[in-house]
Amino acid sequence: MMGLAIPLRISGVSAEQGALALSLLCALVVLGVDVEARAFAWNTVRSRTGLVVGAVFACWALTIPFSMDPLGSLHMGGRTGLFLLGVVLLYAVIKTNDHVHSLLLKVLVGASTLINSLVLLSFGGVPYILSTLHANFSSPEIPALAFKSYAAIALCLIPVMVWAGRRLGGVWAILGYAGGAMGVAILFLTANRSTLAGLLAMIVVAVLALILARRRFSGILTLVAIVLVSAILIWVYQLRFPAEVGDDQGLFVPVWLIDMHRQHIWSFAFERFLESPWVGHGIDQLNHLPGANVTIPGLSESAFAVPSHPHNWALEILAETGLVGFLPMLTVLGFIAWRLLRRFARDAEQGALAQLVLMAGFWGSAMFNFSIWAVWWQLTFMVLFAIVAATPRAPSLDARSPAYRR
Repeated sequence: MMGLAIPLRISGVSAEQGALALSLLCALVVLGVDVEARAFAWNTVRSRTGLVVGAVFACWALTIPFSMDPLGSLHMGGRTGLFLLGVVLLYAVIKTNDHVHSLLLKVLVGASTLINSLVLLSFGGVPYILSTLHANFSSPEIPALAFKSYAAIALCLIPVMVWAGRRLGGVWAILGYAGGAMGVAILFLTANRSTLAGLLAMIVVAVLALILARRRFSGILTLVAIVLVSAILIWVYQLRFPAEVGDDQGLFVPVWLIDMHRQHIWSFAFERFLESPWVGHGIDQLNHLPGANVTIPGLSESAFAVPSHPHNWALEILAETGLVGFLPMLTVLGFIAWRLLRRFARDAEQGALAQLVLMAGFWGSAMFNFSIWAVWWQLTFMVLFAIVAATPRAPSLDARSPAYRR
């Protein structure tokens, strides 16, 4: 169920969360009888990474008394903490039961490749796929619009699928590469510019990691990265909306790169941050501030200053928790990325590179898209990160050994 959960997001938030709920129930049963798994979960919470992540939640808690709605902020921040704790429990069970990890990876790669194939077939005009996946036979949907949210899932799955396929070997490696390539195609077919930003971040971080680790072909990879980044930017330029053609002036950057509405949202969020730079206005409170529901002059009637969130995780955390909540979070993300980079450079650990690239894609894309408090968006990152982190490291459980394959 843990391997199925993320690809099942194609059918909605409930499908993803339902699968994760079942997997957590199973994990709780295992934790009830497995002393080793309980000890590992507790040690994970007390680890250096666990403590620094806990410090972020402590800093967020300091801002709650200053919130417009303290109970609402406590609920949102506490919910995120509970989700993280639940994923830690899943991670502990998988980590201490190595024999199920290969099955988890096979389910993830197989299900993700199948879903990506169905999405591409839907784009190709095959009927009933989209309506079946969304369980909606009453009204027609356009694939480019209907799959925009799934494009963010497809982005996060790319490095995990490639890594999992390589680890499993054989036909699974082929499926991993094929599914990853399908994911890239979905990003372009949906014309989702936020996911393309995440893809750019993935490419840049992957190449920089390979160069810093002094791996082979770093020069060729750098050239390929430059070509890919240039191609994506050219593609984005071609995606300009009709209203943007001939009008490239924006508040901060050209509107062909970032639409005018999003730039106004960011401006509003930053101004709210300046009003309370230390503790912010409260977790998940930005869209309740005065002026958030005001229509932006010159744009459409539905273009509110903050439609529901600022479409930028950094500005969201800054405006809602201030520097007290933002700087610790930024420090922890940097700490985790540095540890992953060091592991890859020292041990050539491909799982560390996959986690690093996943971080780049998720946080890079989150600079432009969903609220960082969105349940499905948080769980997507947490679960995929935990799946890679739970990789057995013992030589006897290497992907090429019969023991691992069993």
